Amino acid sequence: MIENYTYYDGFESEPEYTFCLYDGNKPVEKIHLWAGYFCDILDIIPPDKDGWTGLAEYYQLSLEFENNYWKVPDILTALYQLENIDTSKINFPESHEVLEILIDMFKKACENNLTVYIEYF
Repeated sequence: MIENYTYYDGFESEPEYTFCLYDGNKPVEKIHLWAGYFCDILDIIPPDKDGWTGLAEYYQLSLEFENNYWKVPDILTALYQLENIDTSKINFPESHEVLEILIDMFKKACENNLTVYIEYF
């Protein structure tokens, strides 16, 4: 399993999001993120014509993760949201790198029929 702590190193006392790519019950890849990078990205996903959807829905509506663990229900919507972010609005240089890693993860999930979970600590 590939596990990336690059974007959480130095923030160990701060809130963390972990994006987990699963093949069935087997973890394939994990990226650990400082919450600041996650928020930087999610803050600029606009609502669609029907309101908040996908990744932005849980974030913007402050919905609770069940046991701090959430299965992304619609990988295609999440991928579309990530791919269409206006990157000129990103605040942290590292958030650009995180965004690219997340896009790659969601593409892998779509192409290989994998599942993405988000953990919050």
